[in-house]
Amino acid sequence: MKRDFQQRLAKLETQASVRRDQLLLLAIAYYLGNPTEVDSQFEAYAHALGYPSWNELKQAHEKESSEVLARGTSANEKLLAKFGVSQEDEWPAADALERIEAGLSDEYKNHLKEWIESALRELRSGDENKPRDSA
Repeated sequence: MKRDFQQRLAKLETQASVRRDQLLLLAIAYYLGNPTEVDSQFEAYAHALGYPSWNELKQAHEKESSEVLARGTSANEKLLAKFGVSQEDEWPAADALERIEAGLSDEYKNHLKEWIESALRELRSGDENKPRDSA
């Protein structure tokens, strides 16, 4: 019983983490990447991290992933600061995430919903394919 509860809790935590991560990626693109009508969310994310294009971000990641990760961390901090969350606060505050999501365009909200649904399908299919422990 306790193990089943722990597994369910872990699954819920994973789902919440996936949702938060997807939201932050899109929010960085939307609020910091200056998206235009021709830019994809990935292009806007690359711009937010200081890369001219998504392809250049991918190339930089292949060469030196720590630089891309550092820029991503900086972008997260800028985004959260824009919504009143400091590094000393519990990261990220739930009310800030709600405000961040509420301010997204309908297009970005729809992408977020699609990405989350896709990620959850992958999580569910991965869990179903793993052998179950009978203990």
